[in-house]
Amino acid sequence: MQDSRRSAQTAGARTLVDLLERRFRDRPAATAIRTSARSWSYAELDRQSARLARRLVAGDAGPIVGLVARHCPAALIGIVAILRSGAACLPMSPDDPPLRNRGVLDDVGCRRVLATAPVDWLPDAQLIDVTGPQTGADSPDSPAATELPSPRPLDLAYALTTSGSTGRPKIVGVPHEGLLNLIIASFEDIDLIRTDDVMLWTTALTVDSTMHDCLMPLCFGACVAIADGGDLPANRILRTVRALGVTALEVPAAVLGPYGTSLLPRLAAAGVRLVITGGSQLDGPDLGSNDSLVVHNGYGPTEASVAATWYPCDASTPQWVPIGRPIRNVRTYVLDEELNPVPAGDTGQMYLAGAGLARGYLGHPGRTAASFLPDPFAERPGERMYATGDNVRLQPDGNYVYAGRIDDQIKISGYRVEIGEVEHNLRACRGVVDAAALLREDTPGGAAIVAYLVGERRPDELLTSQLGRWLPAPMIPRVYVWLDEMPLNRAGKIDRRALAKMLDPALPHPDATRNPHVVPFTSGGGTDTGGCPDDC
Repeated sequence: MQDSRRSAQTAGARTLVDLLERRFRDRPAATAIRTSARSWSYAELDRQSARLARRLVAGDAGPIVGLVARHCPAALIGIVAILRSGAACLPMSPDDPPLRNRGVLDDVGCRRVLATAPVDWLPDAQLIDVTGPQTGADSPDSPAATELPSPRPLDLAYALTTSGSTGRPKIVGVPHEGLLNLIIASFEDIDLIRTDDVMLWTTALTVDSTMHDCLMPLCFGACVAIADGGDLPANRILRTVRALGVTALEVPAAVLGPYGTSLLPRLAAAGVRLVITGGSQLDGPDLGSNDSLVVHNGYGPTEASVAATWYPCDASTPQWVPIGRPIRNVRTYVLDEELNPVPAGDTGQMYLAGAGLARGYLGHPGRTAASFLPDPFAERPGERMYATGDNVRLQPDGNYVYAGRIDDQIKISGYRVEIGEVEHNLRACRGVVDAAALLREDTPGGAAIVAYLVGERRPDELLTSQLGRWLPAPMIPRVYVWLDEMPLNRAGKIDRRALAKMLDPALPHPDATRNPHVVPFTSGGGTDTGGCPDDC
């Protein structure tokens, strides 16, 4: 598709709702949602989401509507309906503790909650019905005939919870402006979506990339595919891709790094042209070696509308994959502790500014002010920049390289250690498929780095000898824990809290138990370096 034709599809759009309603008009017969059991056309998505949106407006649902759901068509219809009602969507997991969910609802003053199944702790949640009639209009005097509002660019599109240092979740409010900017860039600049794509929904509802991965296809007339049973473990990726005709999907970096060498050729053979990844540092070989499939690595915190930079992998991509360049209308700064720019090639904290910034942490102006600072480099007064807490370096080619979290920097015997560097070298050891490292203060002999490994079990002394070729002694782990699989949280990142509970430091050769939590894309325990779970 030519650039002029791409731009014509987005011209004049102020919010996501504008793009969605254009697709309802110009592609009514096209497939919007696909499962193994049935499909929904754009006309059906239009009718069902509009009916639900009008009921929300008629019922005075308020500016934020909760959505308790797992992966299913009803959840996606609910997201679209909430946006069309003029409210912001607050996704929530039915598996989270009820007290936590209730606290979040109270913090944002949420008056109405939609659900795809009955919720024991919230009996008045409104169930989303996708089994009703697919044709016909609502009567003029019914609540469903209520006029729908037109959201404005600075109105909130969604709100998501993130971990808080105080133990209480922070709720990030993201306006239409930021997500619309990313979605338009994804279509016009980065080629993350095409009208004939089938995008597989793989991420959890409560992860910000769901808003991108699901709404992006719908804004441009493509199809969203949803696997049976909701969550998609790694051993069903290929079967689902083939069954639903998937051409694009997201795979977390924590899975793609160790298993990409085996998984990507199989995805390409199954017809996949694009794999989106992110969520953590992408560390894996040969991610740009497939001619028919491209891997795009995205970087960005929830506070910056999903992803602020993107990097397309190619044959020259190193194993430690860059995080790329900023998208349109996003500004990036690498600053020192005094907020002065650091020279190119030096390490500093990444600050983000421009169209992608969230409004802040809802109900917590103090937290917002601490992270969203006045932008001293902006052309217009009053603009803000977000302190990401991530260290980066700007390469000569214009791409940024991730250099670890600021709060991941540790000190042992006076020696400063970046955990990311330790993990990178652990993954380079023979037989190691995936690795994570933590500083433990309670190991025998004092503070030490503990390595958690997946792959072919090897003697500790062999690993220590191999690491000794790359790392100084203080950076070499003192304890190695072999796991059947790496525990991941709902966002697809390594669950470091779960790792910290797996080790009794008094044991000389501890055996960790298998992670009991079921999460999307749970990596398997294959023993081949770069291998893929056996059944995928």
